Amino acid sequence: MAPRRARFDRAAGAHSCDVKAVGSGRAEPLRVRRVEYRSDLVVLVVDGCVEISSAAVLGDAFARAMADRACRVIVGDLTAVRFLSAAGLRVLVEAAADARARGIRLGLVASESITMRVLRMSGVAATIPVFTALSDGIRELAAGAGGPDPAGPGRARRGGTA
Repeated sequence: MAPRRARFDRAAGAHSCDVKAVGSGRAEPLRVRRVEYRSDLVVLVVDGCVEISSAAVLGDAFARAMADRACRVIVGDLTAVRFLSAAGLRVLVEAAADARARGIRLGLVASESITMRVLRMSGVAATIPVFTALSDGIRELAAGAGGPDPAGPGRARRGGTA
C-alpha cells in the first residue's frame, strides 16, 4: 500500500492528499463551499480528503459559520468526502461542542460510504446527528431551530439510518 502524502497548493489555496491508499490513485483537494439556504441556516458542502494537513480548513469553515450571529443551524454535507481521518473527526466533534455551547444546531450528511462507516465506527454518529440525505438533515435540524433540541444532542431522527 502506497503511503499517503499531504501537500498544500499555495497558488490554489487548497489542501490535497494522495489517496492511493483509499483507492482513487489521484490527489484531491479539500474544498468547503458555504451555501446559505436561509439567513439562519448554512450548509457547508465538503469535497475531498479531510486529513491532518487539511482539517483546519474544515474547522475554519465551521468557525466562520458559527461567527454569524443569525446562524441557528449548520449542516455539514460530507457526501463528497473520500477520506476522513482522526484529525477530521476531531474537528467535527469540536465544532459540534462549540455549536451546542452557542445554541446552534449542527448535523452532518453522509451517504452510505466510507465516511458514514468512519462516523459510525468512531462513535461520532452517536453524538452528532447524521443524515443520509441533505433534505432530511435540513428538515429535521431546521424544525427545532427556534430553541434547544428537545431530543438532546445526537438524538434527532436520522434520515434512513439505523
